[in-house]
This record gives sequence, C-alpha cells and structure tokens, in this order.
Amino acid sequence: MLNGDLTTAPKIAGGEASHFVLTRFNVRSFYHASEPTDAWLRERLRLFRQYCLPALADQSSAQFLWLVFVDDQSPQWFRQEIEKDARGRFETVFVSGAFTSKTVSKAVAARTDAPYILTTRVDNDDAVARDFVQTIQNCFQRQDFEFINLVNGAQYADGRVYLRPYTKNPFLSLVEAAGTAAPETVFVEHHYRVDERGPVRNIRTAHPMWLQVIHGGNVLNEIVGLRVPGHRIARFFNCGLDFNDSFVDLFTEVSKGTARILWRIARKPSRVTELWRATFAKGISRN
Repeated sequence: MLNGDLTTAPKIAGGEASHFVLTRFNVRSFYHASEPTDAWLRERLRLFRQYCLPALADQSSAQFLWLVFVDDQSPQWFRQEIEKDARGRFETVFVSGAFTSKTVSKAVAARTDAPYILTTRVDNDDAVARDFVQTIQNCFQRQDFEFINLVNGAQYADGRVYLRPYTKNPFLSLVEAAGTAAPETVFVEHHYRVDERGPVRNIRTAHPMWLQVIHGGNVLNEIVGLRVPGHRIARFFNCGLDFNDSFVDLFTEVSKGTARILWRIARKPSRVTELWRATFAKGISRN
C-alpha cells in the first residue's frame, strides 16, 4: 500500500513522455530488512541533504517528478524532516511493508497517462551532475523498452575524487512504452544485470554525470576509479564537496589507483571488456 498525496508528473517531448527520478530512503528491502536506528536515519539524512538533494534541486531541466520512497513506520521526527525537505522539490511516497518493483510500478502508473515513461534511479547518498536529467531526456527516441546508461561517472571519498567509467552503474534509466499493464520501471531488475532483461544503450558524455559518495554506511561500494584533482568535476555538481588535493596526496593516490585497477583486471580479466565498452560507448546527440 502507498500513502501520500498524488502529484502528476510533467510531460516532455511535446507531451509524449513523463520522466520520474526514483530514490529509496529507508524502505524495507533485501539489504535493509530490519528497523533502522535513529542514528542511521540522522546520518543518512545528513548525506541526503549534503549531496543528493541539492544536486537534484539544481537540474537544468525541471521537467521531471522526483519520488522519494520512505517506510510508513518511520519515526515521527523523521517524517517531519523528510516532508520539510520535500516542499517544492520531491514527493514523499510512504510505503507499507516491503519495497519491491511493484511498489514503484504502482506509484509511477498513478501519476502519469503519457504514452511513454522514463524512470531513473538515484540513491539517497549520491549526487548527479546539473545536466543529468536533461541528458537522459535527450536519449528519448520513443523506445518501446530500452535501458539508458550514462557510463561516465566518479567516486568521492574523504575529499578525493576518482573517475569511474562503468556500464553497470546504479544511475540507470529505463525508457518504456506505456501499455495496458503497469509500467515495469527501472527497478524491474538489479542494475548490474539489466542486460539480461532488455537492451541497454551505453552513452558516453563529456564529463562525469554521476557521483558515488563512498562512506562508512555503504553496503556494496568500493573505490575502483582513477584519482584526479577535484576541479575536474567540481563545476558539474552542485553539492557540498571539499577536496584534499595536495601534490603528494595526488601523486600517491594516482600510483595506488593505477596499481589497484591493474590488480582488479588481473583478478578478473573480463573487466577489460567492461572498460572497453565504457571507453568506446557512443556519445550523446543533442536534440
């Protein structure tokens, strides 16, 4: 069951499509089945406000609806805080029970009657570039069913930035034609195996489109990119980034990063194919 006031998604492409950005906050899932502590909620709220919220509030295209999914058993103080953040920025969707792809499907279907639907996932502790939404919308070509993957991204940890091209990143989108059945949405499959579910179009961009924030509360993330100075990405992301870019630190990290990448490839040679696909993905054409 979903709770909350319904907001109609704006339409793009002359009314042909609606675009949704989807973010899970403290919903019950495979990775988070137990009740989160107040300490976890406060820390995650801090990360959300520092990285995710300002980045999505500053998009070059405002023609999308951002849905943030929250467990309906959340403590009252948290419900008040998240609703305060939501004003004029996103719609909070309160979820009863486990969060599944059907949860998202029902929420999206109730908020649009457009012939095509775009859905994009963004985690609550990560950030996206100012033109992230617009770039995804530029990929809309009335596809019946196609995943869109912006492969150029970065990681941010302890004031350090690492470039990471990745064709199976969690900032994935799905374009699908609306039919008589409810939309499948980007949550129909885990981001790292969507190629088993349908066609994937990898898109190369001139600058990083997404930023994974690595911190102590991550479930799966690890640093795998190549260290670069912070100014390489700073102008593209509107969020609280501080950089530790001393010459000695940069030199040491670049050397370590190169060795780390070579070691990962040696352990799993198939990663060469992944790197090739990311490096030589097609560039984005502007509409």
